[in-house]
Amino acid sequence: MSSYTQMMDAFLASGPQNYTANLPETWKQGRTAFGGITSALLLAAILNDHDDLPPLRTMQINFIGPAMDELSVSSKVLRKGKNNVTLSAELNSDAGAGTHGYFTFGVERELDMVMDYPLKEIIKRPEEIEPYELGDAAPNFLVNFDRRWVSGPTFFEQSDDPDMLIWTRLTDPESWDKGLLPLVVLADTPPAAFGTISGVRALSSMNWNINFLTDDFTTENGWWLMRSATRFIRDGYSSQLIQIWNSEGRRVMDSMQHIAIFQ
Repeated sequence: MSSYTQMMDAFLASGPQNYTANLPETWKQGRTAFGGITSALLLAAILNDHDDLPPLRTMQINFIGPAMDELSVSSKVLRKGKNNVTLSAELNSDAGAGTHGYFTFGVERELDMVMDYPLKEIIKRPEEIEPYELGDAAPNFLVNFDRRWVSGPTFFEQSDDPDMLIWTRLTDPESWDKGLLPLVVLADTPPAAFGTISGVRALSSMNWNINFLTDDFTTENGWWLMRSATRFIRDGYSSQLIQIWNSEGRRVMDSMQHIAIFQ
């Protein structure tokens, strides 16, 4: 098994500028790479090549096609302004275009108004909840995740309220204090549509838009509390909302995905 740290260390050692990674079986979702890890590789390449960037404010990911076997990653600066820096990054493979993204970093500015989400009430700590047991048909990449269900339906319960709250972290202890990059891997959360349908043959994230609400990505023992919810499933697609809090209940991320479902 190739852990998150092992894969990321080997990937960064292949740079700078142009990076490669051999896709381990344990990071596959079917025939392709799991979208959370490909998105994190894009961001890792950017951060490794540019050590003078302000905090990351937003990223937009497009999952164009399967990312298979040997992966290649490159990035470039699109614009560097007084306040913001925007870069693009591409992950491709022999299968063609894979995961492409845009990343905007922005300086902090003083405003005469401050508004923030209230702290999330923590109903149950992850230590109080049994780990979610993987079924025989679970995708390979899930061996890298420790997930504890707080509330909401688990997979294929045919619930009429697809709204999940889950504690999650990587199983690799070396990742627990690494902040942003492991969080990006984890933030590609289970589709809430899984809680309301009876079963699927396959699914694929089409895009992913993330707004970062802080530049402090610290949490206790690697645990993040994630909400995955949907109110739209139709014609083979689902629009999913994702919110993430750290172990103290401080909200760090808002995001949205559009997902294709094959039943």
